[in-house]
Amino acid sequence: MTTDGFDPAALVDEIAAATAQVLDTAERLDAARMAGPSLLAGWSRAHVLSHLARNADALGNLAHWAGTGVPTPMYGPGNARDAAIEAGAHRPPEEVLADLRTTSARLNDTLEAMSPAAWGAKVAGPDGREFAAVQLPYKRLRELYIHHVDLNAGWTPAHWPGDFATRELLDAAASFRGRPDTVPLLLHDEDSGRRLTVGPEDHAPVAVVSGRRRTLLAWLIGRTGGDGLVMDPPGALPPLPAWL
Repeated sequence: MTTDGFDPAALVDEIAAATAQVLDTAERLDAARMAGPSLLAGWSRAHVLSHLARNADALGNLAHWAGTGVPTPMYGPGNARDAAIEAGAHRPPEEVLADLRTTSARLNDTLEAMSPAAWGAKVAGPDGREFAAVQLPYKRLRELYIHHVDLNAGWTPAHWPGDFATRELLDAAASFRGRPDTVPLLLHDEDSGRRLTVGPEDHAPVAVVSGRRRTLLAWLIGRTGGDGLVMDPPGALPPLPAWL
């Protein structure tokens, strides 16, 4: 286990399994369903799969940076990321799937070859913020688990592994904490009994939102409307600003 709380080798194995799950779902889609809407506004299911392929390449660039010391951005300049996703989404389904298989396998090979020194190296995302390369496997796992739900093809938040849901709920709640555009709330995770606050820290929570951890997480990150959650005092769930 690393000081960042990640075991890279174990996560690389989990990435391979999560990739296989995404591909299994995608391979069941005919051309019409592949072109149909995902849960992400303006994106088809093919857009989601194209994004996952480009994300594999992008994280591979950061792994190369960590291993060589040569700064290698995730994506090209300007709108290169969006343009690549858009172009990839309009290919035949078999090409979309082949791309995801190839890029995912290449990323896994790259991660498996990382040295201890490379895992400790600092890299930077598109926003310029630095982080340790040891976080790369978890970042890939997050993309796979969340965007698998976004395919809107039968794989739901209920399928998220418990450890992943626990960690992501903590991270998602933390990302909303202190934000002035978020209604101050107390979240009650009924699975663990944990209570988490979101919204401005100088305001008392106006309500408690209770539910299972996967249900709370899916609502926080905009993947559901909050079905299964309970407000106290009773009322409609408040709108949340965009996650990340």
